[in-house]
Amino acid sequence: MNLDRLLRPKSVAVYGGQWSDFVAAQCAKLGFGGPIWRVHPSREGCYRGADELPGVPDSVFLGVNRDTTIDEMAHLNRIGAGGAVVFASGFGEVDDGASRTQRLAEAAGDLPYIGPNCYGFANFFDRVALWPDQAVGEPLDRGIAFIGQSGTISLTLMYQRRSLPTGYVITVGNQQRLTCTDLVRHVADDDRVSAIGLYVEGLGDIADFADAVDHARQRGKPVALIKAGRSERSRAAALSHTGALTGSDVLHDALFARLGVARCETLDELVETLKLLHCHGPLPSARLVVAGASGGDMALVSDAARDMPVTFADFSAGTVAEIVASTGRGVRASNPLDFHTHNWFDAPRMRRMFSALLREDAALTAFVLDPPDESAADPAAYDTGIDAFLAAATETGRPGAVLSAMPESLSRYNREKCLATGVAPMQGLAGFLRAFAHAVAVGSAWADWRPPAIAGPGERPMAVRVLDEFEAKSLLARFGVTVPRGLVCPIDDAARAAGEIGTPVAVKAARAGLAHKTEVGGVILDLATPEAAAGAAHAMRDLTDAVLVESMVGEAVAELIIGAGHDAQFGRYLTLGAGGVYAELEADTVTLLPPFGARDVAAALSRLATWRRLAGWRNRPAGDVDAVVEAALNAWRLVDHLGSELVELDVNPLIVRPAGHGAVAADVLITVKEN
Repeated sequence: MNLDRLLRPKSVAVYGGQWSDFVAAQCAKLGFGGPIWRVHPSREGCYRGADELPGVPDSVFLGVNRDTTIDEMAHLNRIGAGGAVVFASGFGEVDDGASRTQRLAEAAGDLPYIGPNCYGFANFFDRVALWPDQAVGEPLDRGIAFIGQSGTISLTLMYQRRSLPTGYVITVGNQQRLTCTDLVRHVADDDRVSAIGLYVEGLGDIADFADAVDHARQRGKPVALIKAGRSERSRAAALSHTGALTGSDVLHDALFARLGVARCETLDELVETLKLLHCHGPLPSARLVVAGASGGDMALVSDAARDMPVTFADFSAGTVAEIVASTGRGVRASNPLDFHTHNWFDAPRMRRMFSALLREDAALTAFVLDPPDESAADPAAYDTGIDAFLAAATETGRPGAVLSAMPESLSRYNREKCLATGVAPMQGLAGFLRAFAHAVAVGSAWADWRPPAIAGPGERPMAVRVLDEFEAKSLLARFGVTVPRGLVCPIDDAARAAGEIGTPVAVKAARAGLAHKTEVGGVILDLATPEAAAGAAHAMRDLTDAVLVESMVGEAVAELIIGAGHDAQFGRYLTLGAGGVYAELEADTVTLLPPFGARDVAAALSRLATWRRLAGWRNRPAGDVDAVVEAALNAWRLVDHLGSELVELDVNPLIVRPAGHGAVAADVLITVKEN
């Protein structure tokens, strides 16, 4: 679908009254060079409708009521207009809007339109804004594109005072004809766009979104977004621990991580991330150099980065020599670098120091300072430092950032000066570090591009069968997952079974469909004698007619969970995390979308908080991580084998024994389609 006429028009028609006056005014303010035809049924000097227009408009703002919108859309389709913005509400977002939605689609034919129920767009590249409010921005040759499902959020981003170079602001409203995904593809093809920002509340077709992000990647356009709805849990009432732990938001996180989409929490984080991506694109490593004339600033940077994926590498011998030569021997040449103020009034020496730092093998070099407000003090000495850094960045051609610890400390003058030399003006220490981490993650995903395999849309089956634990374990064992030796027997035979297996044993209720057995007294562990096993079995008479008697698994380093299931939007997924009876309380999990291999599973385990136990916490034995990886991949082989028949698989706990001694699936729940 060609959207050039809609978004880069040579002529514009504006329908409506007071709200539409803003549209005409913003086009004039930006210096739009084409004709602007006003359409209104009674206003003097306006055309009455599409049939009266002196030409065929490329882009149309329909700021009229919903019924008139439908009528005029049919006329615009007939005369061959390029596209439209539908401002009116009362379509898909209301209960009785279905028929109007259908009529609008039929009236438009193949004509592309944004909305309904949307604010339109501002295109600062081409000096045009079909925007029924104040469009704030400067004409520019290169900048980011922002696409939002909220008009107010889009306004807020447009009004930011952080010098984010913004070329497009596009709102999508109900996304009846054009979706966020369609617009990602379109703006990615615009050579003037440096990066793409999104505010989304729902993505609809996940596979199509992944394809659009891949399209943007191929054109060198990184994507950062805010995805609203982190608190929503679509599967809180699931039978298994996996279902309770894995809501759709977790799957969105897994999707964005795999695609290299920077998921931001706040608008200021999004703006700083887009600014860094605009200036330097995805970063090739986590190596960061930071310098400033304050030990306090360097301490703040070090502390703020302690839990971030940031590497402060030691300086090379050559750089150390340059630091000493340009600052004096009283400066400790460490990273982050407090260079004191020894060269503060000697711009050539400061520039020499910055040039040495910028030539280090790092993804980015940041100069930290917070100049005073020019209305309250003279910032000249600070300007000298910034100028020396910008000159060094220009000389070396290396990625740099001027960073203020406080978001408000960097003036517009200095921000614009940085941007003009290709240096990122970053505002706020926390936002900068998150932006840096995002740019590194995007770079890593691009370097190892493996888009997820997203299944087509489908509903989770309602008629399901839960396998009994022995059946589930037997099935899992066929695919190479180690399970305890066990026997299913009537309650009265529990002592015999325990004697045959060898104590100590666990006794469990063997009733199919009984989830969370521990909570209802359906699991009794560490039974040292056959007589104790018999007593435990008799205590379960109200729960079951049969019991599973199993050998106990000793030497546990940690308990994990391995879960797998199917989501209607995303298809199949694998969840790894801390297991045991407190799995849902701890919620220490990571979710993977296929395809994945041993390296991906091992990397996912290392991101868990419980990894410290697996690695050998406080001189305790390290866990058999290789066995955990093998168990996860073998469990996924079963998932592949069952295919669409599987609803959910839940191994909890997987008992991890010391290195070289394996990992054992102590409890397994498998839910399949009833047939």
